[in-house]
Amino acid sequence: MKKTLMIGLDGATFSLLKPFMKDGTMPFLRRLVDEGVHADLMSTRNPLTPPAWISMVTGRSPHVHGVYDFLRPSYLDDGSVFLSINDSRNISCETIWAMVNRHGRRATSLNFYGMCPAFQVDGYLASGFVPWKHLRRGMYPPSFFDMVRSMEAFDYRSLGMDISEEKKCLQGLVEDEQEDWIRLQKKRDTAWTDLCCHLMRTDRTELTAVVLDGPDKLQHLFWRYVDANYLPEEPDERFIHIRDLCLEFYAQLDRNIKSMVETAGPDTNVILTSDHGFGATTEVVYINEWLSRRGLLTWANDAEDGGAGNLTANKMKDHLGMIDWKSTTAFCPTPSSNAIYVKKGNATTNGVKDGEYLEFCLNLKRELLDYRDPASGEQVIVDVDLNKLEGTPYVEPSPDISIRLRDGGFVSILKSDEIVVPRENPEGTHRPNGIFVAHGPDVKTGVQVEPLNLLDITPLLLHFLGLPAPENLEGRVPSEILRSEAAYAPRIEQPNVTKLPVRSRRKREDASPEEKEALISMLKVLKYID
Repeated sequence: MKKTLMIGLDGATFSLLKPFMKDGTMPFLRRLVDEGVHADLMSTRNPLTPPAWISMVTGRSPHVHGVYDFLRPSYLDDGSVFLSINDSRNISCETIWAMVNRHGRRATSLNFYGMCPAFQVDGYLASGFVPWKHLRRGMYPPSFFDMVRSMEAFDYRSLGMDISEEKKCLQGLVEDEQEDWIRLQKKRDTAWTDLCCHLMRTDRTELTAVVLDGPDKLQHLFWRYVDANYLPEEPDERFIHIRDLCLEFYAQLDRNIKSMVETAGPDTNVILTSDHGFGATTEVVYINEWLSRRGLLTWANDAEDGGAGNLTANKMKDHLGMIDWKSTTAFCPTPSSNAIYVKKGNATTNGVKDGEYLEFCLNLKRELLDYRDPASGEQVIVDVDLNKLEGTPYVEPSPDISIRLRDGGFVSILKSDEIVVPRENPEGTHRPNGIFVAHGPDVKTGVQVEPLNLLDITPLLLHFLGLPAPENLEGRVPSEILRSEAAYAPRIEQPNVTKLPVRSRRKREDASPEEKEALISMLKVLKYID
């Protein structure tokens, strides 16, 4: 039986990888592309890690699986808002791991976002975005953690988020910390690679899937060092040194990919994917300030004294204390959401009545699209989606409105003197176009195809394994990438068989304060929180 290997490269983009393939930095990836199929892979509407990876491994959109962001807002009785962390219990539909298990096959899932607390799988599961002190909580079976901790190939702590390292970077990376940050990402990606290869050698499952998230973490902070469009004409020695370290990171990434593909063997169908692409952001747009100036959001009296800039796990408990919730009708809860939530009115708080909701959202959409940069007169918000129109399915807490900025960046939720502020230096941010590369016995050779959608990945993985796809999956099997002998009609599973992931019977405590603090720190480092 053919096996399948999926390698996820968080934030990978051909705008970087193709030049690196051409100049010899990533020769093995160039070989995979030359001998296989590649295409852009289009992300979710908001090209963000949580909704994108969850969509990729469920075959369902965020309005079905219910994960829109790292954090999820909920309303308290007084109308204020509380933010909690999205985790595996918030995924409202079946994962690829459960689909594969349901048909008697085994699966390995390594470093995917949102798989903690770990749930029962026939195979192995180790969630991403977990502090190393809590890795046991993110692993299944329970013995897996003990096995990983005893491995000599790497320090098991390298697999988790290290809050001490993230906290170093909150005020910006000084020179020594720049080098440490790059080396840390290389070390983490290599540790996940070593673990993946170990499992394929010792207890191979039919589906093996792993995410290397170093590209995203490096590109957020070092975009101007890796994008040729932003290289200075006469770089100084420091710039050259940091760029060389970045290039070595990608060379190691190439070696990691090679290790996993060669360990998997020539009879394995391999796909490389990314949850989104990457590009530059050159300005900050203060969306809550924009809402405030339209009378839709009221700042608290002490909002100027730190405000959301000091957002921590404790601040989450303070219900976003920079906003006067009783006087607020619309707000953006997190920068990474690129979304506006509309409060429903009641006797004690401001909000929109049901009969006025559609008109309110349509007017707000028009105003968002009409807003112009005072300095240039250009449109700032280039796309606005209304997510809760009558007849539109969604899982709460769905944002009412999703927006896209002209430079592709994420908004700021802080109070500000200006709504649009240029950045001192360009920084990395997300783009819709991710990467797709396929290579193996069932894949065509030397072909570039039209962009695929990340919703196509779950049907394709099931197809490679010879398994039927549930009929409610939103993607398709991209037959244009398959050799003629492999391009048989995909099997469709009969309706009413889709189930939620099997859950472990272990006690499920909420995320610890340290886990919350680690996530908030990471979001700050990566500039999701200004």
